Amino acid sequence: MKYLPLFILSIVIATSLHAGIEFEIPNAGNNDKHLQDFHWKNKLPANRKIDPKLEHLSFFSESNQAEVGFYLYTPDGYDSASNRQKRYPVVYHLHGGRPGAEYKGASHFPLLYKSIQNGVRPQSFVVLVNGGKVSHYNWKGYNGETAFLELVEYIDKTYRTIANRKARFLQGTSQGGRGVTRYVLKHSHLFSAALAMAAGYQGEFQISQNNGVEGKFITMDDPKNNSWDLARAYAANPSNAKIEIMLAVGDTDANYKSNLLYHVFLNDLGIENQLVIARGAGHGLKFSLPEAGLRMLAFQKEILREHGLDN
Repeated sequence: MKYLPLFILSIVIATSLHAGIEFEIPNAGNNDKHLQDFHWKNKLPANRKIDPKLEHLSFFSESNQAEVGFYLYTPDGYDSASNRQKRYPVVYHLHGGRPGAEYKGASHFPLLYKSIQNGVRPQSFVVLVNGGKVSHYNWKGYNGETAFLELVEYIDKTYRTIANRKARFLQGTSQGGRGVTRYVLKHSHLFSAALAMAAGYQGEFQISQNNGVEGKFITMDDPKNNSWDLARAYAANPSNAKIEIMLAVGDTDANYKSNLLYHVFLNDLGIENQLVIARGAGHGLKFSLPEAGLRMLAFQKEILREHGLDN
């Protein structure tokens, strides 16, 4: 993996920021397929496979008055007599794409599980969420963000988790990368770190600059609920708990430029973050990428070590 020297990269990106940001805006909000075929709880499609270690469950969402599906990996040894007093961290994985469906994040689980088995992370719960009709947003009565917060509360009440922000880790790809960025900035009292893979920050910028309008079919309920305005709000309040963010993107991904710009934007605000660039990688970044994947896993391991949760 090759990198531009950081000071050169920063100068190039900062120049773009001060000159005014221009993006090729994705058409996510211009496609009405996101308004169709959504369910809060989903049967697994015939063309999809799920690791048998994942259990399909649901909880009742008060905000949506519906059963909301999720997949759960329970740590090995959870039910053994020797572990009955033990509590575990939780990894929440936010899927990409729209509309939401809990099985959409399943392709990332094997690598998460491998990282647990290899000792890169301790035994942890892994939760694959359903992001709602417009993934990971509250939108026109489909409350994806609120359902997620209800799910976090449900997991902590139902299982022996370490119910502390230091033991909750967010990660997501594409729309999920956008979601984990918003969530960690907005709910730093609940989460300490986020790994955002292949996030389309240009879509977030569109929402910020156009009073919530993402496209022809989608206008967000809260125009300030985007990663740019939320970062400004987070930085403006010194009482917010410390967070750490890693941005990871391939240099052939259409979201590449927006990740570079967002990285420097966060730096200018004094928000701690790291940027991983996977050379030759396109959209749908995963841990399996050589070097980039190792850096992403090392980031998570270091967060856990800092919080005394690495064993």
